[in-house]
Amino acid sequence: MRWQSNGELDQGDLLKLVCHLRNVECDQHSRELSRLGNQSIDQAQSQADDSEQAA
Repeated sequence: MRWQSNGELDQGDLLKLVCHLRNVECDQHSRELSRLGNQSIDQAQSQADDSEQAA
């Protein structure tokens, strides 16, 4: 796993971690992990869009 300079886990690694944990956790935890994973993907896409607009 790689950490970014801002102290956050690399988005690709975060997605892999969430997917792995979803497979081993109970249904309730799995749903929450899916929600968190989707939230982080949405944030990454928003940041990428903002970067493109600034350029």
